[in-house]
Amino acid sequence: MPTYHVPRTTLFAMQPEPLEGVLESLLARLGLPSPSVSRSLDEGWDEMAGAPWSGQSRPLFIREGELVVEAISPALVGMLRYAIGDLMRRLDEQLGEGVVETVRVVGPNQR
Repeated sequence: MPTYHVPRTTLFAMQPEPLEGVLESLLARLGLPSPSVSRSLDEGWDEMAGAPWSGQSRPLFIREGELVVEAISPALVGMLRYAIGDLMRRLDEQLGEGVVETVRVVGPNQR
């Protein structure tokens, strides 16, 4: 079996990175938000989104700045699409400007 030699200078130069930083970097490369953004959306959606979103929709996922929101009925999709501007302002205030760049509203089971 061959033996591999790693120079001592390489071993000493390799420093462990905090797991949080590695995870944030990986998620960013995949176009996904930080865990704190996902948690905020999941746990605080009704309060964060406000009317008419509250109780009428739920966030499904966010990828590459696009938040996909599911309306509870097909009839609500069009109504909620008209309210995207207000939602974007609230999300900028709550999550930080530019975290969500676009919102796509879909009906139930239309992911």
